[in-house]
Amino acid sequence: MTEWLLWLRAPLGCGPGIRRLFGGAAMAALILGSAPGRAEPWKDCAYNDRPIPCRDSHSNDGTVRIVWKDGKAMTYRLVKEGFPLSTLRDTLGGLWEREIYVQGNAVFANKANGNRVFVPLR
Repeated sequence: MTEWLLWLRAPLGCGPGIRRLFGGAAMAALILGSAPGRAEPWKDCAYNDRPIPCRDSHSNDGTVRIVWKDGKAMTYRLVKEGFPLSTLRDTLGGLWEREIYVQGNAVFANKANGNRVFVPLR
């Protein structure tokens, strides 16, 4: 067996059927993981009530990243978790209050400058 395939083997003690299954699953993950991913579709977002398509992504630590179709992007880090209101800080240092509505839509409001971001669930 070549060196690059050694890591595909199942742990010792498994029968040949399990080893084949484990190796096949690992190979599929390798192939799929290297294929180009499809980007999420643009959502009908708004910045200060001006419609601009955006994409949002969320991390396990509460960080939210919004990428706007015009090329701009901003990352918001969780400062204080709550529901339906949370406080986040953008990469420029601004504080935002995020409110999540029953249907899953979110509104980010910066009380210091009056800016408002609307991000629908879908």
